[in-house]
Amino acid sequence: MNRIVATFVLVFAISPVAAQKVRVDFDHSNDFSHYQTYRWAGPLTGDDLNQLMQERVVGFIEEALSARRLKRVKTGGDLVISANVSVHREDVFTTFSNSTGFGWGWDAGWGSAISTTTVQPIFRGTVTVDLVDARRNQLVFQGVSTSSLSSRPARNTKRLAKSVNGIFEKYPPR
Repeated sequence: MNRIVATFVLVFAISPVAAQKVRVDFDHSNDFSHYQTYRWAGPLTGDDLNQLMQERVVGFIEEALSARRLKRVKTGGDLVISANVSVHREDVFTTFSNSTGFGWGWDAGWGSAISTTTVQPIFRGTVTVDLVDARRNQLVFQGVSTSSLSSRPARNTKRLAKSVNGIFEKYPPR
């Protein structure tokens, strides 16, 4: 029994389930220093979030842009911002076995074993933020962050904030 508990703890301790992954891509020939204003292309897309979480995502993005000295305007603007949030399910398979056929001698390799496989669904959320040059109508920066979700809204709010901040830590590109 102790071996099962130790294996279970070890699997979840080294599991990358809670790891957050942030990737960005940008136009390497673009000069980001001339961008000073932005506007939203439209409402946040993604049917997987309720209205409260959608407002939080928009708030986190606007906060990050404001920290980079970008100002929001109703029309025009240097950048057009769009964001998408999606949720998908990943199944994690864990197999436990209590094999008794180890070593040499009688019953070597021919012992009995009982294996049990469990499936645990993990829900992952992906936030994608696109920044488009308004004059050229060309994508100049894209940030994508993926993180596991919790059943607790407060934890998801913290993870969303961390995801958006992780994206904008890499903006403007150097």
